[in-house]
Amino acid sequence: MDLTGDLFILAGALLTVIAAVGVLRFRDLYSRMHAATKIPTLSLILIVVGAQFTVNGFAVRATLILAAVLQLLTAPVGAHLLGRSSYRRKGIAMHLDSVDELERDIEAGVTSPDDREASPG
Repeated sequence: MDLTGDLFILAGALLTVIAAVGVLRFRDLYSRMHAATKIPTLSLILIVVGAQFTVNGFAVRATLILAAVLQLLTAPVGAHLLGRSSYRRKGIAMHLDSVDELERDIEAGVTSPDDREASPG
């Protein structure tokens, strides 16, 4: 069991290093934001799974699960807020693929997905 746990922890650590390299190497904010939120969340889950194999005790395991759940809840929200605020800030160059749905919704006065479904456009 210790070897299995060690392999999960090693995989999580390697993913964390890859995320750090991505944050340093990517050029724009959105790519860096992706590297700083998605990969570390997965690596933390791998580390928690690995630690579950190696530690004993209900309290330690419950704490590890709580840390993983909080990471899963806060990382996407933080990334969304960062992306939204950088979008609204003037002077940041953005290269969008095709349609800017957020700008379209802001111009139409849509503030929630329910409003989008009710709007005729």
